[in-house]
Amino acid sequence: GSFRYMVSKQPRQVLSGRYKYDVEQLGLGDGALSEDNILSTVARRRPITTFALIKEAEGDYDHEWFPGFNSKIIFRWKERRPHPLGDLNYTRIDDSGHRTSINTITTSEISYHMRFAYDEKFVSGEFDRISLGTKYPVLEAKYTYSIPDFLNSDYEYHKATFSIRHWYPVGILGWSQYRIEAGKYWGTLPFPLLNIFAGNETYYFMQTAFNTMNFFEFVSDQYATLAFTHHFDGFFLNRIPLFRKLKWREVIALKAAVGGFDSKHEKEMALLANMHTLRAPYLEASVGIENIFKIIRVDVIKRLNYLDNPNIIKWGIRARFDVNF
Repeated sequence: GSFRYMVSKQPRQVLSGRYKYDVEQLGLGDGALSEDNILSTVARRRPITTFALIKEAEGDYDHEWFPGFNSKIIFRWKERRPHPLGDLNYTRIDDSGHRTSINTITTSEISYHMRFAYDEKFVSGEFDRISLGTKYPVLEAKYTYSIPDFLNSDYEYHKATFSIRHWYPVGILGWSQYRIEAGKYWGTLPFPLLNIFAGNETYYFMQTAFNTMNFFEFVSDQYATLAFTHHFDGFFLNRIPLFRKLKWREVIALKAAVGGFDSKHEKEMALLANMHTLRAPYLEASVGIENIFKIIRVDVIKRLNYLDNPNIIKWGIRARFDVNF
């Protein structure tokens, strides 16, 4: 359940709240398919057995100071527990090797989020609006503090993240876009509260996830990621008569991740059997064709390292619905 209240349209101020009691897959990126999306079901590579049962309540106040610059204050209470029908376990191992099960992880977080997109244009309705983008970089920063013992909160920690994304033309060669994100956690935390890099175990291409990485495969307490894509807009295929009529377009992409991990977190909760830390940058690259039937993009993706990790795929074909004008 959720609500939104428009406090003011000029300047734009929105008060909202929501409550959720559901199952959740940890490590999904922003914009990923939800667990109950039909495509995430029929296009899944293997069954998911690591769902968490969550209760979550959230309230936020969003204030736009001027078009393109807004700040948001968010309060979020969240309780996580392993789903009784899955294989996910929360376990603490003491110095003597004794294992203790952890039934729930509860946090009460307050966050401050800022977003700046110079000269951004919108198409607005009563509540919702669609961004028409900007030719300048979009900057976002977020700071989060978890309040210990408030509403049964188990942990005190700080978290800071920063991201920048931008698209820009490259003359006759088409256009490029990139997104860089970095974050750091302060505190001793179980792995569900740390950064779990967004994996993808479906055949659906996800722009915000690593498409050859498994769920829960890598964890870190400080990290940086890069996603770079270049769209050639038919620079090569337009020279072939058949493809010029089809109006297919070439696209290439590279994704990378670096991260650090302090072993103190393992004393708070043991990592899962197939969970790893990053010793070197994780890399994957792809070559694809977009604008197939105007709406489909298909990529061939290659995982470039960490090829000895168990149950991984070294390459794959992924598709998505994608419209570029």
